[in-house]
Amino acid sequence: MKVCLAASGGGHLRQLLQMLPYAQKHDYYFLTEATPLGLSLAEDHKVRLVPHFAFGQRKTIGLIKFLWAGFTNGLMSLWHFITIRPDVVISTGAGAAFFTLFLAWLFKRKVIYIESIARVETISLFGNLAARYAGMYLVQWPKLEKQHPKAVYCNPFKEAPLADSNQKQDKIFLTVGTVMPFDRMINDIDALKNQGLINEEVFAQVGESDIAPSTMSVKQTLTQETLNGHLKESKIAIVHGGSGSMLGAIRFGCIVIAMPRRADMGEHYDDHQFELVGAFRDMGLVIEARTQDELAAAIVKARSMEPKMIEINPDSYAYHIDLFINK
Repeated sequence: MKVCLAASGGGHLRQLLQMLPYAQKHDYYFLTEATPLGLSLAEDHKVRLVPHFAFGQRKTIGLIKFLWAGFTNGLMSLWHFITIRPDVVISTGAGAAFFTLFLAWLFKRKVIYIESIARVETISLFGNLAARYAGMYLVQWPKLEKQHPKAVYCNPFKEAPLADSNQKQDKIFLTVGTVMPFDRMINDIDALKNQGLINEEVFAQVGESDIAPSTMSVKQTLTQETLNGHLKESKIAIVHGGSGSMLGAIRFGCIVIAMPRRADMGEHYDDHQFELVGAFRDMGLVIEARTQDELAAAIVKARSMEPKMIEINPDSYAYHIDLFINK
């Protein structure tokens, strides 16, 4: 059985990686974008790349560029689909995977959609679109099960043993993810360094930003291996409110401080990160910080805390997927 694992190149792809234990039982490949994570995957797995496409782009790049991005993504998605001919498509969204889901539905393949773990209170725009084409529709927070007749709740979390803390250093790792700039968070940490409120070494992955403060070591992008190395070493991780960044830092035993992006400041397409950060905060997994002052207080708090570990449980997804495929 040929299995296509389709997702855009940031947190959606990190979530989809949790399905590897299931996918590796079959002839599988990833369909994603040419992000650092997507390119790193290509070293060890079959990967097919498509141009970046996101429905939220229509608000930021204009209609013409948005339509062109959709056209090029659709054309490349069609090429990959007809040359590989997957039997099953499993996707966590978002826009870059849309045409692959549509093609799988059109050619009567099995389609499984897993709504992003970033959606706590309401189903995403992509999730509502994907529901039209998905035979199996999994959600990862209980409130979402009542929002769509196809939705099946799948608890994604399980407790994990604490990571070995012997490698941890008095170091802060800052990451903004791969999708959009987040200059406000970088500037806030720079200001706190200049004020003497942060004494630790800071290493920052700043994404598309051109900011390069002298108070910290800066890289725009990192390979997955390099990023994991920084997480293993760092006692504290300061991350944007993306699911992939938070879960990755938690998995490596960091004390995680999360700052949600604000749509009104052009930092994201909407404010869903407030919901996700709030949910992780209530579970005791992250410290939420929305302002520079809250960041300063969070760092003081993080220095005296011990990490709380969880992992994503792929068996929960695999159970429902097998029921659907073998039905």
